[in-house]
Amino acid sequence: MPKQIISASEMERYGYCPLSWHLDLKGIDAEGTEVNTGVEKHKEMGDSLKNLLVEEEKSRETSTTLITVVSMIMALVTVALIILLISNDDINLGFILLIIGIGWMLVASFFLYRLLVSTEKIDKLRDDYKLGETDIETPDGLTRETPVLKSAKFNLAGRPDYLIKDKEQRIPVEVKTGRRPKAPFFSHVLQIGAYCLLSEETFGVKPSHGQIRYGFENEPHEVKWDSDLKGLVNEKLEEMNDILKGKMEAHRNHKRVGKCNNCSRRKGCPERLKN
Repeated sequence: MPKQIISASEMERYGYCPLSWHLDLKGIDAEGTEVNTGVEKHKEMGDSLKNLLVEEEKSRETSTTLITVVSMIMALVTVALIILLISNDDINLGFILLIIGIGWMLVASFFLYRLLVSTEKIDKLRDDYKLGETDIETPDGLTRETPVLKSAKFNLAGRPDYLIKDKEQRIPVEVKTGRRPKAPFFSHVLQIGAYCLLSEETFGVKPSHGQIRYGFENEPHEVKWDSDLKGLVNEKLEEMNDILKGKMEAHRNHKRVGKCNNCSRRKGCPERLKN
């Protein structure tokens, strides 16, 4: 049996270099300032998305409360006017109800102000991250519907940065902190493919594609989730599972000196290329 469940982020490392991935499993830590910088930037973006979802939840709660308060005001004012118009005996009660209604109008004004402030924050966050009107979820417990994505069949688990809800589909999105390349890197395509597989397995609906975003200021790369990519993901998962079971060894998958020089696990790599 495999020693551990494979994560989609591990698939990204495996796509970059199988040996680097295996060295990580053996406890050889990544080195370099770029690693820490990337982690910090990714956390900042993740926190911003969480803030957006929290703010949207607050906005929905405030909107519901405001509707309830307005309904109470309308009921009180209606009853008060009926009493004042048709009953001379209960005129004081009518005035009391009218005053109470005016008081609740002040409460409604407070909730309306909160709703406007919250809406302004939401609009700014969505504009900053070019999310438009898309309905998003994050798999971190902030949303009720989205679990951590898992597949016992493929010994795979993962947490995309967020998911776009498109009718019954869940489109996984992975955000990278580097500059936007002309085409997404192979390792990143492999990772988003893993998320597409997990989305299909978890929700029972095949996503049409996944998205890779290199920073929020750029347009995302859309990666089609088709039979070719699914076959590639399955192939790499089989290799990784075989390595975990000890059926095969992990080796460097390239002959690029520059890539080796920039690898965060170069110092502990037995197959590193020399200049």
